[in-house]
Amino acid sequence: MVATMLVLLCCCCLFLATQQQQLQPAAGGNRASPSCIPHERDALLAFKHGVTSDPGGVLSSWRRDGHHDEQDCCRWRGVRCSNRTGHVHELRLGSTFGPELAGQISPSLLALDHLEHLDLSGNDLAGPTARLPEFLGSLKNLKYLDLSDIPFYGGLPPQFGNLSRLQYLDLSKSEGGLGVTNSTDLSWLTYIPSIQYLNLDRVNLSTVADWPRVMNMLPSLRALHLSDCSLASANQSLPHLNLTNLEELDASWNSFHHPMVTSWFWNITSLRFLYLSYTSMYGQFPDALGDMTSLQVLDLSDLFDYHDDDKNMRIMTMDLKNLCNLEVLNLEWTLLYGDVAELFRNLPRCSPNKLQELDLGSNHLTGMLPRWMGQFMSLVVLDLGWNYITGHVPYEIGKLSNLTHLDLSINKLDGTITEEHFASAWSLQYIDLSYNALKIEISLDWQPPSTLEYVNFASCQMGPLFPVWLQWNMSITYLDISSAGIADRLPQWFSDAFSNIEFMNISNNQLNGTLPADMGSMSLLQLYLSSNKLTGQIPTLPPNITWLDLSNNLLSGLTGHSAVGSVNLRQLSLFSNRLTGHIPESFCKFQRLDVLDLSNNFLEGEPPLCLEVTEYMEFVALSNNSLSGKFPSFLQKLTNVYFLDLSWNKFSGRLPMWIGSLTSLRGIRLSHNKFFGSIPMNITNLSCLQYMDLNNNKISGSLPIYLSNLKFMTNTSMMGCYDSPEIAFSHLNSLSTVWKGQELNYGTIKRIVETSMTSIDLSSNDLIGEIPEEIVVLDALVNLNLSRNHLTGVIPKKIGEMRSLQSLDLSRNMLSGEIPATLSNLTFLSYMELSYNDLTGRIPSGVQLDTLYAEYPSMYIGNIGLCGHPLQNNCSRERLAPKQGDLGRTEEGYGIPFFYLGLGCGFVVGTWIAFGVLLFKRNWRIACFRLSDKLYDKVYVLVATWARARQTQTD
Repeated sequence: MVATMLVLLCCCCLFLATQQQQLQPAAGGNRASPSCIPHERDALLAFKHGVTSDPGGVLSSWRRDGHHDEQDCCRWRGVRCSNRTGHVHELRLGSTFGPELAGQISPSLLALDHLEHLDLSGNDLAGPTARLPEFLGSLKNLKYLDLSDIPFYGGLPPQFGNLSRLQYLDLSKSEGGLGVTNSTDLSWLTYIPSIQYLNLDRVNLSTVADWPRVMNMLPSLRALHLSDCSLASANQSLPHLNLTNLEELDASWNSFHHPMVTSWFWNITSLRFLYLSYTSMYGQFPDALGDMTSLQVLDLSDLFDYHDDDKNMRIMTMDLKNLCNLEVLNLEWTLLYGDVAELFRNLPRCSPNKLQELDLGSNHLTGMLPRWMGQFMSLVVLDLGWNYITGHVPYEIGKLSNLTHLDLSINKLDGTITEEHFASAWSLQYIDLSYNALKIEISLDWQPPSTLEYVNFASCQMGPLFPVWLQWNMSITYLDISSAGIADRLPQWFSDAFSNIEFMNISNNQLNGTLPADMGSMSLLQLYLSSNKLTGQIPTLPPNITWLDLSNNLLSGLTGHSAVGSVNLRQLSLFSNRLTGHIPESFCKFQRLDVLDLSNNFLEGEPPLCLEVTEYMEFVALSNNSLSGKFPSFLQKLTNVYFLDLSWNKFSGRLPMWIGSLTSLRGIRLSHNKFFGSIPMNITNLSCLQYMDLNNNKISGSLPIYLSNLKFMTNTSMMGCYDSPEIAFSHLNSLSTVWKGQELNYGTIKRIVETSMTSIDLSSNDLIGEIPEEIVVLDALVNLNLSRNHLTGVIPKKIGEMRSLQSLDLSRNMLSGEIPATLSNLTFLSYMELSYNDLTGRIPSGVQLDTLYAEYPSMYIGNIGLCGHPLQNNCSRERLAPKQGDLGRTEEGYGIPFFYLGLGCGFVVGTWIAFGVLLFKRNWRIACFRLSDKLYDKVYVLVATWARARQTQTD
């Protein structure tokens, strides 16, 4: 009996094992049998037919022909079927790294009645209408729907509310992704009570005021993502909170503009992840935050209102001691005020402490770092940069053995950093102590316990010797020890120890000696060694270098191999060295060069023509050398050139007509050369030009017309003029300009662009003709210098319309006529020079001009026809304002000649009347002669008597 039962039991086990084997899925995760349902296979093939582009062959396995296995749609890529029924349950075609499929979503998917999981994310399947397909709302068995990052436009279809079994819905867009979706009503979500995950990031919900009420009607919700949805507020009142299961809330990048404490979500104690950065909420932190004991991540960074600085001030008063699960606390740029030690006292003090990331950077924290901060043993990231923390760095910070990221930069810390600060820092990879008054004193033979990758000690005192301990950190990829007081040679181990460094900045020190000859073996991408005392020649450069700044040194030359392999170089700054000879043709290998600055050297000859291959060049600075030849023809190919400086050289010849085709130009300096001929008329095609300096050449002819085409010098908006991205990082040499009668250093091209400093300097040339009246349209012009030319005619009468002028110099020309009264309208004018012209008439009155004369009393000298205040030669009578059409004279001026004419005529007429009477009246004539005889006798007697008396006195 027992044997019979054992046999039956073995048979049952064998039968069950056989059935189990039949139900096991085949290779690839699908079952072996039964195969997929035919009409579902046809639906999938119809979907494939709607895909117009599949460069990666994602759907290449979807075929009707071929072997049985190839026809089984359950074996196709991205398809998952039920192991029991063969129905298609899942369609996983999402793309993470860019679109893999293009076309449209076919309605044939409606034939997949049992479909539960649909992921088409990241593909370009918007179709010709670019609308979210409403028919997907009929797939009533769906539990998972991901249509994120598909470039849809328009509203969210309310038909999705029919998906009553849906648990996961993602309709979000990535930052910068294509497509713009919106919704004016989210009430359809209330018909999906089972939803647990909802992501609507970057869906425009600006008109949905009751969004908290809708979300509160989704009791199963665990994760809610509403980042960058243009939500107007979060201070709605909810009488009863149903979101008891919500664990994750992301409402970042919405401008709420209301007090933080009025938000509705502070009572959701189930929250584990809360992201509220960039929400413009202001005021103090809510006390309820201290009761959210489930929180693991709290991000309140960049939490300030751009429109009201007073609202942004907040003191760190919240008590977080009970948040024992808190792992990440980000309060960067929250404008916290208060003592940093007090803030640390309010952090979780549980045992064990789980806090791993603490970011308090870019705030207004003061006070000293507490010595007991070493108790936060779980800290991995500590960022306290950009604050006002004072005092020493406590040694206890070295006890944080799990710390990988330490940022104390840009504070007011002082004292000394020694090996003890890194005693147990076995995990440290990132350290930034820059821009503090710290002194780094580490022994030469010390070897760091960790593998540092990012090191920034800029403006910390490390010298005078080069820090030898750095050679043991072979893993460093970023090193900044600029302005560190190092006065030493680059060590012999420099190239080997720093072979993996990609960014290096040792500028503003006193490094001497030569550059290592074996730099070509380094992995450097950016190297900054400017403002040192390096000598010798520039050796072979690292093959992958993109930015090289060796300016302000004593380098004497370029080796023939300097450019070998450096085909990726984008910026080359060698200004203010002692480079001699010609510009080497090896520079032509830098075909991706954006910035070339060789100014302030001793280079000579003509620039190589092959530089035309650097078609991406935006900054060309060759000033203050001895370069010669005609205007460099290679520039004609540089249609993207943004700034051009050829000043203080020996270039000659005419300016080419093609200069007007360099339409991206924002600044051009050709001063102190020997250019001659007229200014090309098409120079006015440079509508983006804001800085033009051609002074001290031999340019002749008249000023160009159509000056109104220089749009950037007018107060009209310039949509087509872009700011080069290189300008933010450019280290171009400082620019000088004749400003207020002196050649002053105005700063870099970056400053000129950022301050919109517009200038035209054509001084010290041979220009003739009149100043065109059209020049007054340049109402954004700040500096105009036309001095030391041969300009004639009058000063434009409407010059007062150039209201941005701060400096005006028209001296040493042959200008005539009166000074326009509109000059007194230039309220920003702080310098004016009109001396040595032929100006006449009364000087216009005005407080602005009087103030200028008090500071520059020579501004009118050399104009003998000028009169009136503030000059000493007052005008004879009060003059009337000149009338339109007269020649600059007043009515008083016309009266002076008539006065003398009348006086002469009266004298002649009076004399002839007297002689006429004597001629025709005999009695009057006899009486007149008798009278004259008597007068003669009396005078004679008086003289004779006086003479005799004089003689008697003498005897």
